[in-house]
Amino acid sequence: MRRSRNRFSRRLMLVGMSSFVALLAISARMVWLTVFMGETLEEDLNRITCPEYVDMSYRGPILDRTGTALATSIPAYRVSRSGRDYEYDALHAKSLAPLLGVAEWRARSLLRTKPDSFVWLARNVSMDAKTDIVRLGIRGIGVHNHQHRSYPHGTLAAHILGFVGADAQGLEGLERLFDSEILGTPATVKVCRDVHGKVFLHESDMAGVNQGATVRLTIDAALQSIAERELALRVEESEAKAGSVVVLDPRTGELLALANHPTFDPNAYGRSSVQARRNRAVTDLFDPGSTLKPMVVAAALEEGAVTKKSTFFCEEGKMPLPGGVIHDHKEHGDLDVAEILKVSSNICSYKIADVMGAVPLHAYLKRFGFGKRVGIGLPGEHNGLLRPPQKWRTIDLANISFGQGLSVTAVQLANAFAVLANGGMRMQPYVVERIVDADGTVIRQAMPTQHGRVVSESVASTVTQMLEAVVSEEGTAPQAMIEGLSVAGKTGTAQKVVDGRYTRSHWVSSFVGYFPAESPRVVIAVLIDEPQTHHYGGVIAGPVFQRIAEASVHHLGIDRLPDQPYIQVVDADPRPARQRVEFSFDGNMPDLHGMSLRAAMRALSDCDCEIDVTGSGFIIAQSPQAGTAVAASDAVSLRLRPYVAP
Repeated sequence: MRRSRNRFSRRLMLVGMSSFVALLAISARMVWLTVFMGETLEEDLNRITCPEYVDMSYRGPILDRTGTALATSIPAYRVSRSGRDYEYDALHAKSLAPLLGVAEWRARSLLRTKPDSFVWLARNVSMDAKTDIVRLGIRGIGVHNHQHRSYPHGTLAAHILGFVGADAQGLEGLERLFDSEILGTPATVKVCRDVHGKVFLHESDMAGVNQGATVRLTIDAALQSIAERELALRVEESEAKAGSVVVLDPRTGELLALANHPTFDPNAYGRSSVQARRNRAVTDLFDPGSTLKPMVVAAALEEGAVTKKSTFFCEEGKMPLPGGVIHDHKEHGDLDVAEILKVSSNICSYKIADVMGAVPLHAYLKRFGFGKRVGIGLPGEHNGLLRPPQKWRTIDLANISFGQGLSVTAVQLANAFAVLANGGMRMQPYVVERIVDADGTVIRQAMPTQHGRVVSESVASTVTQMLEAVVSEEGTAPQAMIEGLSVAGKTGTAQKVVDGRYTRSHWVSSFVGYFPAESPRVVIAVLIDEPQTHHYGGVIAGPVFQRIAEASVHHLGIDRLPDQPYIQVVDADPRPARQRVEFSFDGNMPDLHGMSLRAAMRALSDCDCEIDVTGSGFIIAQSPQAGTAVAASDAVSLRLRPYVAP
């Protein structure tokens, strides 16, 4: 016991002596710094100067309706050159050029420009490059914390989001429209240098650099991805010039998706053309063609000019008028109003409009939202073109009755169908749900807003029933049918104007529909510009609608009706079958991203493989990747994301 106590005492004494030595060393160091080095350190402190200033702020994120980040700011580094401490040396350009990501001649130019001013040499420098620049130890060259604007999903919603410039200023899209809110209030930051010439930003000033506001959109990233994928696929396989898709919730006016093709990556917008960056769905005009006929019929029913039992003689497919001749694509005799929509007769559409009259028809078209911006909240939106009725000749009334002689945007057309889908009530479409500043204060909140009743609920219901016949085996759009759901819609095939005249070599193919017809949740407008393989809207645009809708049903939680028919989509396309895209397994893993589980299982129905499913909703990841050969009994993994209700 005594031996154990002695051992403990020795250890305690050793710890005490070590602590005393450490304390003595610290005290000696303090005396050295304060007594012997005090004046020198004070002089060095006074030599830290902050002669230059720069404005800085961090952009807030842009989110989809579920909180998915569509645009965000990530940590990065900036490299600067002081205007007072730096002395040019050609060797500096050679050393810095690869680290700055520029050519040597460009590095020389940057180092020599404005010698008396503070200059940013590079933005968004990587961690490795930052480390190497610091190791160079070049006096007057500084590396600073920064944020880089990133679009983590690449091209997703690019035309909605837009992009920012090198100095974090919004240049296009919502980035530009809400630039002041997203950017926040810039803070003036002092640029300092120490006794060794190292440049740094004053920390107390950096604490005042706030993040801008958060913008939450009505866009659903899943539906956006589905729309972009299916549109791009159709534009490419039909060898079309371009295309657009608009997806609306008719009950609220919320924009759920808006896609254009060609598109671009906002992370590298400089590599894209101006044409690819144009938001065609709101800027480009086209004649709606037969997709306008439901609005003509609804207006005539509302005015009492016709009833659903009214019949008209369709002149066996040809009708001369002063100034021109109207043609149908098939010969028809007597048809009632529903049949006129189902077979899309131009001649009988004119007769309905003629009974109604030009002035009332023009008034209803304005109420449906044509001839003026719908105000969806995206930059560059066009008014469309709708001439006053006083300038309509007989042939003009005829042309307008079947969708020629006026011009609309894809958003306007989708919004007009949303009126019918919403029981005749027009809602204000919008894309920004709310904006919240850095302190959590809501500075803008959008709410569903009614713009008034266009037609009665009974008329809207009657037209919807007529449009259900269009999306049937006997109608013009059997390719738009959806398994277990009733669909109302209309095809459009419009000639384009070339050199002031309508031509039969350039077409705009379209389909607009909504579902479920008895209680519409979604309106989808599809526009394909100048397809080369075919030009009928039901053939070209109908399948795009079907595939977007099919992939969206489970994601939106829409119940199917077991007694509704299902038509397997096979495009009436004159090209060889191998060029057509169908949901069939050919030995290679298809691209299933964005599909519902039902659609994915149908695509893999001929694959004798082991399928493992994780989650519910829509597919966000798959293994193997698309294009990989898959043999019998191979393992296939699908990961789905659950739907988050707004």
